[in-house]
Amino acid sequence: MKALTKFFLRTLSRSARSYLRSQGLLRVTKIFNKSALEWQPSNERIVVLAPHMDDEVIGCGGTLARHIGCGSQVTVVFLTDGCGGGAAGNASTGRAAIAATRKREAQLALAELGIMKLVFLEGEDGRLGANADLVDALRSALVAARPDIVYLPFFLEEHPDHRAASALLSEAVSGAGMSFQCHGYEVWTPLFPNCLVRIDETVEAKRRAIGHYQSQLAEADYLHTALGLNAYRSSALLNGQCRFAEAFYAVSLSQYLDLFRTYCGSDSHLKSPA
Repeated sequence: MKALTKFFLRTLSRSARSYLRSQGLLRVTKIFNKSALEWQPSNERIVVLAPHMDDEVIGCGGTLARHIGCGSQVTVVFLTDGCGGGAAGNASTGRAAIAATRKREAQLALAELGIMKLVFLEGEDGRLGANADLVDALRSALVAARPDIVYLPFFLEEHPDHRAASALLSEAVSGAGMSFQCHGYEVWTPLFPNCLVRIDETVEAKRRAIGHYQSQLAEADYLHTALGLNAYRSSALLNGQCRFAEAFYAVSLSQYLDLFRTYCGSDSHLKSPA
């Protein structure tokens, strides 16, 4: 496993460089200059895969707002019904009411970023790996959106639903002849980035967007932790002029799935959790 991890990290540090070099990169500080490059979002067609309502804003909200500012078409696809978080701890609150609350929060949050296209696939929160029937629905969403870039939780995320998003994507694109970039984002687990995006101009929109997820903020201060990570990521950029940045692992779909399958091996397919 140690040799595989070393191979994995070396691959992350170089596999996206040619793509990012063509997309308006800027210099980064010495400690990061062999692993991560600064990238400028533009008017690409975007799909975001979010296992739960709030993952999308925490992981890439500032970058999505930058895309919108450039005229991007952005579709956010929520993979689960969200019933397992926040108010789910209150036995008196029905699952349908929890789902309705989280959908309403998501609509308000994404409106702050200028995003109006939301798709809810209604998978079971906490058991996304068991929902192979979502494959066709996700494939349909991807075909309709024709994305240039798909943002999704990086497959080394600790949360099982976050990891399952990559397995779901793998099956959804199988045999479909799709080609796009994958930008893995971080929520619970800091990743080894090869792509950094400054979000100073959009961080307040991200702050307001997270603030709409009141059912989740009652559980933990995700606003503090998300922006704290973004503040730390800014240390990778030169001159001290950046205060907040989002970090990604950005490669082609084929490269992303090759790494995912290599690292995860036989566990890379959709299956019911033990």
